[in-house]
Amino acid sequence: MKQLLLPTLTLLFIAAAAYATDDSSLSSFFNNTTDSLSGQGRDFVDAAGAGGQLAPTAFNSVYDAFGPGNCGDSWISAVGGFSTIAGMWYAPTILVVMVVILGLAVVYMLGQLFNSPQMIALAKDEIFQTALTVGRVMLLVALLAAGEMWYSLRAVDTSDRIYNNPNVHSMMDAAMAFARLMVSDMVGHYGMLVMYNMVIHTLYSSTMWVGVTWRAMYQFNLGPVMKPLIDIVGSALQFLSLGISEWMLHIVTLCLIKKWTWGLFIPLSMLMRAFPYTRNAGEALFALVFALALFYPFMFLFDYEVHKIMKFNLVDAQKAMGAFLHKSGIMSLFGSVLVMMFLMAGVFMPFFLGGALNLAFELIRGSVYYIVIISILLPFINIFVVLTAAKEIASFFRVDVNFMSFLKII
Repeated sequence: MKQLLLPTLTLLFIAAAAYATDDSSLSSFFNNTTDSLSGQGRDFVDAAGAGGQLAPTAFNSVYDAFGPGNCGDSWISAVGGFSTIAGMWYAPTILVVMVVILGLAVVYMLGQLFNSPQMIALAKDEIFQTALTVGRVMLLVALLAAGEMWYSLRAVDTSDRIYNNPNVHSMMDAAMAFARLMVSDMVGHYGMLVMYNMVIHTLYSSTMWVGVTWRAMYQFNLGPVMKPLIDIVGSALQFLSLGISEWMLHIVTLCLIKKWTWGLFIPLSMLMRAFPYTRNAGEALFALVFALALFYPFMFLFDYEVHKIMKFNLVDAQKAMGAFLHKSGIMSLFGSVLVMMFLMAGVFMPFFLGGALNLAFELIRGSVYYIVIISILLPFINIFVVLTAAKEIASFFRVDVNFMSFLKII
C-alpha cells in the first residue's frame, strides 16, 4: 500500500498542475512577455520619424537603448500635401557663401589698391570656382527634391507600415524607420531564441528516468545528443547580437547624416573648396556627402522592398515558439512539475523533441536570414553603391578620388 501511495500522489499532483491557469504559470509569463515585446517594438518603429528627440531619464523598455539621440527635423516636411523646404536648414550654407564672397571682394579690392594683376586674376578665378560650388549645391538640392517627390508619390494611398507612418516625412525618415524595424524584428527573434535555449538547456542538463516501477528504472542524459543543437543556438545568438549592433550603427549613421548634412558637412566642403590648397579635399567631401544624402537612404528603401518579399518565407518566431510551448504541454506546468514529467520520458520526450527540432530549424533559418541577408549582404551592397556613386560624382567634377579603400577596410 505504501508503494502505491507515492506514485498516486505524484500523478494527482501532475494532473492538478496541468489545469492550473493562475497568473504565475509559465503560460501567462510567455504571453505577457511576448505581448509586451511586440507592443514596445511597434511603438519603437512608429516613432522612427520623431523618436530620439529627448534623452530618456531611465530605460523603461529594451528599445530605449537603441535611440540615436536628437536627430533634428527633416529639411523637407509635408505641408498641405506638398514638399516644402522647412526651417533655416540653408542658413550655414548661405553664411559660408557670404564669407567666401566677402573674402574674395577684399582680395579684389587689395589687388586694385596695390595694382596687382595676380591678385585680381586670383579673385576672378575664385569667384568662378565659388559659382561652381553654389551650382553644385543647387544641383544637390534639386536632386534631393526630386527624390523626395518620388518618395511622396510612392507613399500615396498605401497602407504600408513604413510609408504610411505619420512620423515619416522623407526618405531619410523612412530609412530610419526601416532600420528600427530591423532592430525590432531581430530583438524579437533574439528573445525567442533565448527562451528556446532556456527550455532546451533544461533538457540538456536534466537526467531522464525510464521504467515500469520505482525500483526498476533506468536513467540517461540527453546532453551528448543535444550538444550540437545547443552549440548552433548559442552561435546564432552571438551572431544575431552582432547583427543588432550593426543596425544600431545604421540608425546612428542615418541620424548623423540627417542632422549634420546641411549644418556641417556641406558648409565645410564649400569652405574647403574655396581655398586652392584644400580644393581636392573639399571636392572629395562634397562627393561623399552627395552620395550619403541621396543614395544611402534610397538603398535602405531598396532593402525594405527586398525584405517585404523575403519575409514571407520566414515563420513568425513568436507564434512558432508559442505553438511549440503550448502543444508540448510545458505552458500549463510549473518548473517543479516539469521535473516530474521527466519520469514519463518514454512517452513525453519523443513528442517534445520532435517539436523542438522542427522549431529549432525554423528559428535557425530565421537567424541565418537576419544575419547573412539582412546584416551582411544587403549592407555590403549599400556601402558599395554609395562609395561607387561618390567616386563617380567626384569623377564628374573632375577630381580623382578613390573611395574603394574604405570598402576594403569594412
